[in-house]
Amino acid sequence: MKAVYAGSFSPPTKGHLDIIRRASAMFDEVVVAVLSQEAKQYRFSPEERRQMLIEITRAFPNVRVISDTGLLVDVVRRERADVILRGLRNSSDLLFEMQMAEANRQIGGIETVFISCLPEYSMISSTIVRDCAAHGAPIGAMVPQEIVGKIYAAYGVAPCAERKG
Repeated sequence: MKAVYAGSFSPPTKGHLDIIRRASAMFDEVVVAVLSQEAKQYRFSPEERRQMLIEITRAFPNVRVISDTGLLVDVVRRERADVILRGLRNSSDLLFEMQMAEANRQIGGIETVFISCLPEYSMISSTIVRDCAAHGAPIGAMVPQEIVGKIYAAYGVAPCAERKG
């Protein structure tokens, strides 16, 4: 069974990586799709986000990372995937994700599978990571170590000393 796990991943967090790790044990193949919306501005290009995800998912042989600008249902069809995979942090995520799941079912006939994140990742978001990195605050507890330097470099700031966490 093949799943597509899509998001902007701007930047990828430890929560994203945990969902990918757990999904890789559940599915034969996990396609991580870096999606971009034309109306949004991103600090990292789709290729930069894709490369960060490739770097942090090297340990999972059944994970492949792509980027796309189209509709998620079209990506799922092109990839010949069976389901859409979405991570849930909290009840607010659930309400939004249920609406999206129903829309994807209506337009594409594609089911969505949800994985709830582990409690230690429930308060991490890419938005918080971006805000902390822009001010040089520690982000090592929120993102995989392999990409910490890349995130700070994108903001042109020197990081504060990383705290254990």
